Amino acid sequence: MKQNWSKIAITLGPAIVIVSIVWEMARTNPSYGYLVQPWSMRGHEMDQGWAYLAVGVVLLLMGLAVTPKRAVEIPYSVAVIAFSTVAATVLALVFGPDTVSITFSGVIVAVLSVLLALMLYRTFKGLVLPRVPALDRFITRVAIGLGTLVAIFLLLATTVGGSTVDMNPGLAAFVGIGLLALFALATAPHGLAANRLLIFFSVLGGAVITLSGGSLRTTLMEAQVAETGVSAQYKDVQVGYGWFIALFGILILFVGAVALWATRRDVIIARTRAREQRAAAEKSANEIRESYEQYEREKAAAASAPASTPPAPQA
Repeated sequence: MKQNWSKIAITLGPAIVIVSIVWEMARTNPSYGYLVQPWSMRGHEMDQGWAYLAVGVVLLLMGLAVTPKRAVEIPYSVAVIAFSTVAATVLALVFGPDTVSITFSGVIVAVLSVLLALMLYRTFKGLVLPRVPALDRFITRVAIGLGTLVAIFLLLATTVGGSTVDMNPGLAAFVGIGLLALFALATAPHGLAANRLLIFFSVLGGAVITLSGGSLRTTLMEAQVAETGVSAQYKDVQVGYGWFIALFGILILFVGAVALWATRRDVIIARTRAREQRAAAEKSANEIRESYEQYEREKAAAASAPASTPPAPQA
């Protein structure tokens, strides 16, 4: 029942984002009356609205790909992640600006350092620790994790820290989504990588819609200048219902994605625990059977051995 509800939310949320383009995205204070035109603009009349549509379509397709039960299979999950990365790159190329300027401030460098350090540490924990048990100690793990984080932070701070880099939007999206995809794949259980990426995408989609509020108001003001030669003041132009509806759809998607991920994680953990317990029980049964067979062999050998002849009495 819980999975059915979360699957409905995963498909309903992006659908609401898509439908939001028919609503007003920006509107002017009614006191302006007919002084400025247009008084409001709907999503399909703005570039941002079509970007909302593209975001909603990508999230809907990814949500439909994640809802089947086979989505927990690693090959299928990797295929979904590859599709999502390509779709996000194409979306950035079509709807993004000509170039994207990225300033590597201290906050961005710190976030990238934490993300890369977590990726490397999870990879180390999943691939190295099982093969080198001597390193599987709390102090050693903490030292390796902190050392990796400090090393990456110093590397980024000394190379790109404080600088501004102009990138193609497609390349920027490919690098950013690729890092999130690798982080999702590096986390166990690996079969839930696609579910994790859907959660990341919902957060990114919410950030894009939230940060576009200012550009929606500016777009309406520019349209007013082009139409009448004057525009309302920035403080008198507000985001419309469409912006709130799109955010509401993202919220529904996020809640459904987290619920589906948590449910599937619990199922995988329970199945893994059951397999481990069954393996331990089978091992104990084999040991008991081997001990019993060894006892039967020794018993049969003792029964088939010739009886010893007692020594003759001396005269």
